[in-house]
Amino acid sequence: MEAHWLLGGDDVNLQMFTSVDGRIGRQAWWLAQIVICIAAIAAMFAGGALLALSGVDNYAAGFSLMHMLVILIIAASFYFGFTVNTERWHDHGRSGWWNLALFVPVVGPLLGLVMLGYLASEEGDNRFGPPVLRFVGGGAARFGRAGQ
Repeated sequence: MEAHWLLGGDDVNLQMFTSVDGRIGRQAWWLAQIVICIAAIAAMFAGGALLALSGVDNYAAGFSLMHMLVILIIAASFYFGFTVNTERWHDHGRSGWWNLALFVPVVGPLLGLVMLGYLASEEGDNRFGPPVLRFVGGGAARFGRAGQ
């Protein structure tokens, strides 16, 4: 899945969620965070519905299955979030080890939100690759709305 026009040139594809190589821009990072949250919530609702429809009579067994499902979904969300954050750190010229800073109480999440979500990318090539390409003129020019 690619969304060049939507994201001003950032590639959004499955590899973004599974590989820690390369760089991604702010827009792709925000979209990835939204996709991860929606997918996790949808998976939990679907798992709960399937558990309810399965007819498990033993409350303890059903409760244990739900716990395993939640742990699996949290682990998957953590992995996909880690890979996307690593690519965003690369866009700043920093190592993926900066993800560990996100675990510092209060300061870590604020640092991550500001640096990953709001600060601009490093200009030019860095040790992680070339910068994310941007279309000149933005999406408005492609849809005939430039200058309005």
